[in-house]
Amino acid sequence: MTPQDRDLKKQLLVMKGEALRVKLRLEKERLLQPMRLAGSGFALWKEQGWLGAAMDALGKLLPNERLRRWLQGGARLWVVWRLLRRAWPR
Repeated sequence: MTPQDRDLKKQLLVMKGEALRVKLRLEKERLLQPMRLAGSGFALWKEQGWLGAAMDALGKLLPNERLRRWLQGGARLWVVWRLLRRAWPR
């Protein structure tokens, strides 16, 4: 194998590694997209309405842990419903 062949093979391996890194980054972004949407949904939900602020305040004030968890679960369902409404408009 000549030095030119080795250099060519080395360049091809570097290009293959770069292509795999790009592919991995794109796949990671695709997998993280739903979590980003949910996170932005939580932020939008808290910013937009008095309902979010009221549930958040109630969750912090209530001493009962079970009721607090129930309110937080209801808040999550509210966010999912809003995300689905935005994803599939009428």
